[in-house]
Amino acid sequence: MRVLIYSLVILFSTAEFLYADVKRPDTIKEVFFTGTNHELEVYKIYGRKDGPTMLIIGGIQGDEPGGLLSADSYADIKLEKGNLIVIPRTNFYSIMLFNREVKGVDMNRLFDKAPNDWQGDIVNKIKEYMKESDIFLNLHDGWGFHYPEHINWHKSPDRFGYSVIVDEEEFTCSNGTTLKLGEMAKKAMEAANAKIPDDDPKKHYFNTETNKSSSRFQNMKKSATWYAVSDLCIPAFGIEGSKNMKLDKNVLYHNYVINEFMKNAGIEIEYPNTHTYEPEFTGAVIKVHNDELFIRSGKVLEVKKGSVIKVTEIFANHKRGITCDIVDFGNLNDINKDYKVEKDSRIIFRKDNIVMGSVTVKAVEQVSNIITAENTKNKEIEIPVKEHKQVELSKEESKIILEPNIKYFHLIIDGKDIHIKNGDKIHIKDSSKVVFVKLLSSKVQDYNVAINFKGWFPADISANIGDDRGYEIIFPPANILKKYSVGQKGKLYPVVAHDAAKKQDIAKILVELD
Repeated sequence: MRVLIYSLVILFSTAEFLYADVKRPDTIKEVFFTGTNHELEVYKIYGRKDGPTMLIIGGIQGDEPGGLLSADSYADIKLEKGNLIVIPRTNFYSIMLFNREVKGVDMNRLFDKAPNDWQGDIVNKIKEYMKESDIFLNLHDGWGFHYPEHINWHKSPDRFGYSVIVDEEEFTCSNGTTLKLGEMAKKAMEAANAKIPDDDPKKHYFNTETNKSSSRFQNMKKSATWYAVSDLCIPAFGIEGSKNMKLDKNVLYHNYVINEFMKNAGIEIEYPNTHTYEPEFTGAVIKVHNDELFIRSGKVLEVKKGSVIKVTEIFANHKRGITCDIVDFGNLNDINKDYKVEKDSRIIFRKDNIVMGSVTVKAVEQVSNIITAENTKNKEIEIPVKEHKQVELSKEESKIILEPNIKYFHLIIDGKDIHIKNGDKIHIKDSSKVVFVKLLSSKVQDYNVAINFKGWFPADISANIGDDRGYEIIFPPANILKKYSVGQKGKLYPVVAHDAAKKQDIAKILVELD
């Protein structure tokens, strides 16, 4: 009989050999069911050295944000040794609805027999990733706090919150291997509890005794963890936060437990990201026929009735779980879908289930040319991305390698927000008042780097530090040196963003004077 325990010497399944020839270190993102309510994002993180593989899933029940955000923090992790498969939003549809179930169906009760529908498709995907793994963690947020004895409604053996769950103390697989689930769970839990402050609840061990006929939790035989243990002989654990605790603590204490399981399994962390913050919506790019408009929350987009619009990019302070929902059209996930505007509507922008902002779409019989600033002065609409005769740079004009994640330079011209595509050229009229604000990116909300209007310097400083953000510059600028212009002709001037940490320029536009 082979006994599988996690200690200094570990016996792993053949799953680790699946990653023998992959690029290291690396992170690969896989996306399934794109554009649907149940879009599934999977992150495979390969450490610098090969080792065991852990599968972490969150959000299989949509009203448990601590679990999904904890899993989400591991999508950005770097590993020294071993591999992770991370699925933060297993059931994205239920997350957007903030319901445990979708249409009365609990996805975590479908692993005994997957149905022939979209939920079954996701369950089957999870099963595939289990087969690539050596250990499986399913993250949740239960009600109250699990206690071995009954204290009150919140603290009792019936509550799932703040527990580390096993299906059996030990389980012997059909091949004779014994999984010492209780020993593994208690070791990780006790180490994690040592880090939790004394004035906060500690995690408790919870054995549901799933395989016993006397168990009060017979429905756990339909769960993901029981499938992993009983069918695949993979040690699997449910890690519970509590719906009665603050979100940031749920995420942090989830991560304490996960990190201990990883350490005991021989997976070495390079660094994790455990920071949580409120979702903030910066704006979105909406394509109207061939024109791209950058529009902020609360604004009104007027388009001619019958026009086709499409939301192509959403800018927020989070990278994942971001969707837009065009009311009375498509589904809850309408990004990159053509929408023919026949009536007034609304576009709602969400981070998971949280509404970050919205844009009103008004269908009108006649609309002015919305891509000129003069025609938008009296309308609640953002200035378009294509403004002041933007054109593509020539090869001669652009001699910089542009950071692909940076999408726009944010300027304020005559009091209006303007967003210029990285690598483009903008003509600025005489008498215009211009402020360079910041960069916007599809990867991070903004880059806190210097923006240098080459050749221009403020008149009221003793030394030019090369950062022109925040200054109001009246065009044509008085303090500008012709030698910094393209071809030294005094017509075309570079504006570059410089990353001091990387010691290089990472973005560029050209400003053309009247």
